Amino acid sequence: MGLLPTGRLRGLLLSLSCLLPLAAAPALSQGRPGGPQAKPDHYVLVHAGTLLAVPRQKPQSQMTVIVKNERIVGIARGFLAAAPDAAAGATVEIVDLADRFVLPGLMDAHVHLAMESSFGRHRAERGDRNPPTGAERAVNAIEYSRRTLAAGFTTVRDVGSDDQSVFAVRNAINAGRMLGPRILVSGGALAATGGHADGLPFDATGDPQKRLEDGTCDGPYECRRAVRYAYKLGADVIKFTATGGFSGNTGTEPEMFPDEMEAIVSTAHILGMKVAVHAYSPVAIRQAVAAGVDSIEHGFLLDDEGIRMMKARGTWLVPTLSASYPPPIFRVPNPESVRLRNEYKAFERAYAAGVNIAFGTDAGTFTHGDNAKEFELMVRFGMPAMEAIYSATLSTAKLFGLDKEAGSIEAGKIADLVAVKASPLDDITQLRHVDFVMKSGRVAKKDGVMTEPFTYPPVTLSF
Repeated sequence: MGLLPTGRLRGLLLSLSCLLPLAAAPALSQGRPGGPQAKPDHYVLVHAGTLLAVPRQKPQSQMTVIVKNERIVGIARGFLAAAPDAAAGATVEIVDLADRFVLPGLMDAHVHLAMESSFGRHRAERGDRNPPTGAERAVNAIEYSRRTLAAGFTTVRDVGSDDQSVFAVRNAINAGRMLGPRILVSGGALAATGGHADGLPFDATGDPQKRLEDGTCDGPYECRRAVRYAYKLGADVIKFTATGGFSGNTGTEPEMFPDEMEAIVSTAHILGMKVAVHAYSPVAIRQAVAAGVDSIEHGFLLDDEGIRMMKARGTWLVPTLSASYPPPIFRVPNPESVRLRNEYKAFERAYAAGVNIAFGTDAGTFTHGDNAKEFELMVRFGMPAMEAIYSATLSTAKLFGLDKEAGSIEAGKIADLVAVKASPLDDITQLRHVDFVMKSGRVAKKDGVMTEPFTYPPVTLSF
């Protein structure tokens, strides 16, 4: 991937710091007569009974994580009662997690915050063939992002919504108006006409503007234009559908040509965006990897050659086991997705071969907030608990390009922490019961109870 453009880098840094009210104001304003005064620093001392600061390293007992404003500034042995080197006027808060297991905030590389399986299914059952409006999707995304944060997922990648809804929710979170997870947004997934993510009604299929808004594209030229349009909207990542899929009943075979994939990937990379591809078919997976995609989403029919190519190129697999085993959207006892997953065992084979694995669930095909069930499937299919946790922290952070800022509890990183009552290394199901969440230094959940969802900062209106 090339250098990140200045504008996109600025937006990414904004999403990390979130401009929370706890952050200090610029130092230049201090001491100026009649001018605004800087807010005092706010420290949070998190007393951790057991701390897994860096996944793949040994947990430590009785540690204090020192948080200053939105960042971690240090980790100390024992339970500190005062913040070291705190300036006069600084406020200090102690969070007692002495009986808890503390680990980095979790990450999910594949969610759909604007939808849930029941939402679409109920529409179809009552004969409503029209898709939900952008306003309806935005309301969904507000609720579902809150559920996701409550479940301990402090960073997620939304890979398929529309040109408005999740962008609006991401922006509200970044502006501090709403407490929610850090969201990387793709907008609508790019798809060929009639493909898995083509959401256009028939009467709009030939409308160029509607095609842009939906992400429907045919041929290299139109696919490049669709990527540029997503970039103009403010997308953080590009997602396209190279094959059909289970939820859309569009099969598993290729739906895009190699030149279309190459146009999408090369254009996105020039603009500083990574590319995720929905792909089932072994042929499409190999073509997408050859085109330079950053991650294969699902990859259920991955073959040995595809595994070899992915390992050689450093391509990530986002296995989304929860989307096949089985998602409740199918409502049948033995769906085809389960048979294919068990037959190909793509996840097990890719992990054994050393392919990069990032954590992703496809939440939205099942209930948001149940994301942690993916851990149980990963462990069930042979991944050690520590590796499953690593996949949802540092590995996914590397896929996102955020590993210098998030993914572990280390000095200088954003303060994203979660806690459970017992070690998930011994019992991975503990991650279904996160009862403490800190996002960017701000306590979002404590003793199992979420804090207020909105801050409603004052707005000055001009008439």
